[in-house]
Amino acid sequence: MKIFSTILNDRVIGRVLSLLLLIMLFACNPAGNSGSGDVLVRVYDKYLYESDLEGLIPEGTSPRDSLTAVRNFVQNWVDRELLLRKAEENLPDELRDFSDRIKEYENSLIIYEYEKMLVGQELDTLITDETVQEYYLRNRHSFKLRYDILKLNYLVLHSDSPAAGKFRKYLASDDPDEKDSLALYSSKYATAFNLQDDFWIRVEELSDITPMQSYTYTDYLYNRRFVEQRDSTFAYMVSISDYRPADSIPPVQFVEEEIRKAILNRRKNELIRNMRQSLLQDAIEHNHVEIY
Repeated sequence: MKIFSTILNDRVIGRVLSLLLLIMLFACNPAGNSGSGDVLVRVYDKYLYESDLEGLIPEGTSPRDSLTAVRNFVQNWVDRELLLRKAEENLPDELRDFSDRIKEYENSLIIYEYEKMLVGQELDTLITDETVQEYYLRNRHSFKLRYDILKLNYLVLHSDSPAAGKFRKYLASDDPDEKDSLALYSSKYATAFNLQDDFWIRVEELSDITPMQSYTYTDYLYNRRFVEQRDSTFAYMVSISDYRPADSIPPVQFVEEEIRKAILNRRKNELIRNMRQSLLQDAIEHNHVEIY
């Protein structure tokens, strides 16, 4: 194809340059006149017209990039037409007849689009937390963690904060009233905190919260549940309430999105299956289907 490229450069590149402005206008305001205008290239009885380049160049493309895009498009068009011509000349008739396969593909597309429309109209997409929890309890042994995770609360204070003692007490407490006091104090004095009931992180992410570089399952088992560290500026307090090592069953929060997708997929399959069964039953009852 090097010879062709030379010919293309000599004979077409000048015209391509003159057409770039026109093509850019097409890209911004398509006219829809495919197959019209001057002929750029001919391959046997196939022609590439100016209007076939319509919409090829996105708005804002530089002249150099526009020229490259046009040149590649023309080159690929010529290569394809030459290869198609060669294939048509040499393939036996039985390998050139695609009518059955085309019809089967068309039928599959029609069915796919109908089922997609049906799912969009009738699929129940409301999934309650109770439904997620029920699915999790039935299938929890099929889930497995790929890394160690921690459930914790944490807060960061200025190292000279007079509230440090109260924070330490409230953070280590299970008393609901003291938890409420902790939330109030945190919003007033802490520079950063998270007191959510189900806040899980990967163990490696602990170093993003505190200066602590490592925490292991052994630490947790030996009841090292409250950790306090300081640097020149801040005091970091972490209360760890749960630890799940890799290969164990993850908490529902870690697999909730996966569960919701599984539930939706199951509902979709059931909807399609029921539709097909109903369609078959109705056709049999109205004598549209006979099984001999």
